[in-house]
Amino acid sequence: MSAFNSTLFHSVASEDSQFLAGALGVAAVFVTTAAYYALGSKGKENEFPKLPGIQPYHAWNFFKQRYDFLRSGYKRNEGKPFYFNILQHKIIALTGDDARQVFFGSPHLNVDEGYKILMGAAPRMSNVTVATEEPEEGNYGPFNRRLNKLMHKTRVEQIFPTLIQDIVDKADKWGNNGKSGKIDPFNEIYELLFLMTARLTTCHDLTKNETDLKRIEILLMELQNSATPVSLMISWFASPAKMSGLLATTELFTILRSYVDKRRNAVPTTDAIDVLIADGETTQVIIEFVMGVLFAGLLNTGIVACWTLIDLAVHPEWKAKCKKEVEDLISRHLGDSDTFATVYDKLSSVPFTAWEDELPILEACTRESQRLSFTGAALRRNVREDIKIGGKLVKRGDFLTYPISEVHLSSEFYPDPHKYDPGRWLRPDPVPNAVYPYLGWGAGRHPCPGMKVAKLEMKLITAMFLMRYEYELEDKDGNFPNPLPVPNRNDIHQARPLGPTCYFKFKKVVD
Repeated sequence: MSAFNSTLFHSVASEDSQFLAGALGVAAVFVTTAAYYALGSKGKENEFPKLPGIQPYHAWNFFKQRYDFLRSGYKRNEGKPFYFNILQHKIIALTGDDARQVFFGSPHLNVDEGYKILMGAAPRMSNVTVATEEPEEGNYGPFNRRLNKLMHKTRVEQIFPTLIQDIVDKADKWGNNGKSGKIDPFNEIYELLFLMTARLTTCHDLTKNETDLKRIEILLMELQNSATPVSLMISWFASPAKMSGLLATTELFTILRSYVDKRRNAVPTTDAIDVLIADGETTQVIIEFVMGVLFAGLLNTGIVACWTLIDLAVHPEWKAKCKKEVEDLISRHLGDSDTFATVYDKLSSVPFTAWEDELPILEACTRESQRLSFTGAALRRNVREDIKIGGKLVKRGDFLTYPISEVHLSSEFYPDPHKYDPGRWLRPDPVPNAVYPYLGWGAGRHPCPGMKVAKLEMKLITAMFLMRYEYELEDKDGNFPNPLPVPNRNDIHQARPLGPTCYFKFKKVVD
């Protein structure tokens, strides 16, 4: 492991002294920045107005309370765009139809650069020094090419029965040998999705090693927790969170490299890592790709899957409709002859294409849960020449953010926007003819390349849950939650329920 940067480990040993020095440095930067920037500025006519107040305080709130901060900022600026500073960086908070069209459609605005600094949690190989290989250029073209190949319909169809068997076997370990118990969906449902994503993007050896797979999941969550305001804003400061993130990335690299090296010396299969090796990809590129896909799948798809099941538990009429739809789907493809078929037999009898096209009610419920829970802020950075949005200047290097909640919780697009109403998606024209009226799977130049597979994963998990279990939503005391759970919109990674944890009390009724 001579490829690793030994100074990383040395810096941990001296963390206490660095923390003291760093803390003083952070304080000095904050004081200097607060003195440097005016409390407010009308600016030039062709510039966005600056949000009044102490800029380091705005920066802190952007990272800690992003949803509330942006809402407050728009309110203070009469619903119009504004900008604020994070140290030397200018962050422009956009709003409105025209701005949304440019934000999601302009070739000048880069996704990777926006999230790298303003989100920070995703694992990056730049945090690990590798002696023999050069890191790949940071753009989405090669990433999407690899993902599209691995998620091709033919390959997913081959793996499909194994995906179902994986989630059934995993669920058998819940509670009392899978027969009954209580689970936290934001733990157990996340694990199901993580297992499925790993099956699609790594190799059989890893997915069958529960110890390593669980460790990878833990390390990715540690990376999420390492994205603190200080670690993102003061990149040079070796804070405990910063060091935790670096160590997590290094351990992730170590684990995944062992599997890539093993597959290079094994008989080739159709496993994802083997496919990437056959395409001539370097070890570093394979590892960075796998880490990125696992991280995205764990967070984004996990949010929607959990809230879909929660919303169905809160609205039993829609839960019953979804279950009936899945039963009818299975009946069409399996028939009624095999009354002793297991859930695995039933789910695997349905062709891949049928999961895409023959579940409109379940699709509507998933889409509605996604609309209500997916309300964070999208991020971009202008990496080309200066442009204008609404007559205002966006310079090269400026960052931009757009609140997805402005669309998803808009009464203009969705009457009674906070109401759970899957029926709105079953009407002929669910949303008006507008610019990007739904952002759940990206939009414009950056639609989600893994959307079809992510939808399949969520539908499989929901169908398995509905067919195999009776389940109810309850709080820690075993009562139906009051008030009803709603997403914590300031939780930018998981959107867990605001307030106490809620649980699923389940009982298996079908093997």
